[in-house]
Amino acid sequence: MINISLLLIIVCVAGIIYLFMDLEEEDDILERRLKKLVKNKNSSNTEKANKESFLMKRLGELVAPVVNSLTRKKQNVNTIKQLLIQAGKPSTDEDVIKLVTQKVIYGIMGLFFAFAIYSIGGLDTMMTTILFVATPLTMYRLPEMKLKKYIKYKETEISYNLPDALDLLTVCVEAGLGLDAALFRVSQEQMRTCPILATELGRVSKDILAGVPRQDAFRNLANRNNVEDLRSLTSLLIQTDKLGTSIAQSLKVYSDTVRTRRRQKAEALAAKASVKMVIPLVLFILPSMFTVLLTPAAISLVENFQSMSVGGGDKEQTQEQPKKQEH
Repeated sequence: MINISLLLIIVCVAGIIYLFMDLEEEDDILERRLKKLVKNKNSSNTEKANKESFLMKRLGELVAPVVNSLTRKKQNVNTIKQLLIQAGKPSTDEDVIKLVTQKVIYGIMGLFFAFAIYSIGGLDTMMTTILFVATPLTMYRLPEMKLKKYIKYKETEISYNLPDALDLLTVCVEAGLGLDAALFRVSQEQMRTCPILATELGRVSKDILAGVPRQDAFRNLANRNNVEDLRSLTSLLIQTDKLGTSIAQSLKVYSDTVRTRRRQKAEALAAKASVKMVIPLVLFILPSMFTVLLTPAAISLVENFQSMSVGGGDKEQTQEQPKKQEH
């Protein structure tokens, strides 16, 4: 029974690793659209069928009723689409179904994993209930947690590197480049330091070149990234484009504002660091330091007390022996 349980655990872990891996890199959305326009429908379908994993396809067919019931509500579909958009991934209905299928498969594998651990034995009723409830739910949320973690990382990278990109964009505009050419130039220059921000700016430039209105391209940039500074920048660019004011002067003022805001955030984090260090200092550092400093002194005190007690006993014995001789 234990061998079967271990085998189930190994199979579940291997399946999780297999499903969690990105088996193919996502192409740029503009390139994918161009491929769809250039290639015939039959050839694109056969190529897509060859790329898809056979195991994922079979598992998707098995859990299709559950996936259909979960994707009936438009609110759930819109939430998943927004997550995919913010993560920089395609957000079609097919991609939503693929993500929900992955979540359902993860939940089923979590149930098998809980059963494998339960079959080993040694769990009481409370732990068994927690195991069979928490493990499938946690596994069901894993793909969504992965997306949210990447979105958080993306927002952090964009917020940190946006002031440098704004400075470079201001220099390019003041040197005589148009806004579209300046965005493309900044995306090329930022590719080494911050590929995420460079990809977003390059996508805006490609959208404008593909015929998307400039204001719509900026709005799409704000929708793809839930970053306050970037949303303010897109609003500034849209307003500047509408009113016809100087883009260079607006970018220079906003760049100073963003840089000041970043410095204030750093100062706030530095001020919080001393408070956050109190708990580990009291619980871990001070006890170990007191142990290292006071242990030798405690040992020497114990030895001195023992020697004093032994010396006092010897003196009492020597004083009692002459009294006995006199008697």
